[in-house]
Amino acid sequence: MHELAPLLFDTLLHVDPTTAQLQPGLAESWEYSQDGKQVTFHLPSKLKWSDGRPLTASTIAASLKATEHPALLAFSKMTAPNPETLELTFAAIDCAAVTTLAQLPILPAGEILEAMPTGSGPFKVADWSENKRTLTLERNPNYRGPAPLLDGFTVRFIQTDEAAIALSEGQFDVIGPIESQIHAQKGSSESRIFADLVYPAPQTTYLAINFAPKNVDPVEPQIREALLLALDREAILAEALNGDGQLLAGPLLSGHWAATPDLSWPAYDPAAARALLVKAGLKDEDGDGWLDQAGRRLELSIRVNGENPLHQSLGWLAASYYRDLGLFVRSDSIAFTGLVDDLFTHDFSLAVFSWPLLPDPDQRLFWRSTENTVGRGLNFTSYDSPALDRLLDRAVAVPGCDTQGRAKIYANIQKTLAAERPVDFLLTPNRHILVGNRLQGVNPGPFVPFTWNVTKWYLTK
Repeated sequence: MHELAPLLFDTLLHVDPTTAQLQPGLAESWEYSQDGKQVTFHLPSKLKWSDGRPLTASTIAASLKATEHPALLAFSKMTAPNPETLELTFAAIDCAAVTTLAQLPILPAGEILEAMPTGSGPFKVADWSENKRTLTLERNPNYRGPAPLLDGFTVRFIQTDEAAIALSEGQFDVIGPIESQIHAQKGSSESRIFADLVYPAPQTTYLAINFAPKNVDPVEPQIREALLLALDREAILAEALNGDGQLLAGPLLSGHWAATPDLSWPAYDPAAARALLVKAGLKDEDGDGWLDQAGRRLELSIRVNGENPLHQSLGWLAASYYRDLGLFVRSDSIAFTGLVDDLFTHDFSLAVFSWPLLPDPDQRLFWRSTENTVGRGLNFTSYDSPALDRLLDRAVAVPGCDTQGRAKIYANIQKTLAAERPVDFLLTPNRHILVGNRLQGVNPGPFVPFTWNVTKWYLTK
């Protein structure tokens, strides 16, 4: 349903699909108070819900309060001095909370979200067939913007394994998102496909290296660095995803407004990795082919989600590169629930995991030392850096949420993470939107549902 949200429900703000810059949504404009703690949003006059009722600043405030989203705890007060003005006051400046407003659909407060919901998007529900798994949409005559070029369309919900059949039989005008290539399966539908639109998935997949594992000794700094240099990342991308993805040098996608353009991933240098292991005092003392530390074989385990084929492949590939250095490393596939438990309790040395990338570059949840709490926090690798804590806090408290000012701070954050490597950032898979040859205007990006610009879609004859 995430991909359908922009069709039915508008948001106070929008984000650029590729850069994640904030853009007008229901609010035509907004400004910050001098101290940065109040944001005033200006709405067009005479906004309406899809059923014709007035959509005002007070109804938007009620909708936001009803969501009880954790980010809204940053707001100490919401007021609507008139129908076209919404004022949100922070207890402290929090730019990440402002960006969250682009992700919260505005719905009538107190109404149950049913099969025929009331919204403010460009379309409204004309019919819903649960048995046929189809949703028929028609234009919303009360939409605030230019009318969609399409009169309406039918959405069909299918399983991933049904996509190949839908492709081969030409049952669609657009299908997606698909996270892996299925070109080899599309068969006779070849002539019907106008485009395969590719964009990076909004997630980072990484290899976590725990600074303070619960039941084993931590990986020493020189060994950590050797692990970084041991991986041929281009080869891993080719093997794990058939090249259908992007390598990551840090926690953000390269197109994001806060991404540091000169950041690079560690070079593949097995000779330098071996030299680091020698400096760390590792050597094969008993001639069994594996490196020993303090008289016994150094053994490491990479925990991976056994229900995720990509994570399994990455775990196996990383282990094979480490073993080429003489390190006894195994990849252990376990149930997802077991992996999550190990991560939260910090009971692991190495682990493959993924996090979603939200439009705002805020990284406090993953790296702040307050999140380094066994059993609760998301700082799974026991990373503790007071200097980074200060940068993380500054980055969300820039007056006016100026992106240039924030980007400078995030550049330092990314360089710090690249130098200290609490995790080894690996890659993100691509997503695909397959478009029939008569549909035009689809333009997906990683930070929005692919339907974000549906008002501009049109059919050729």
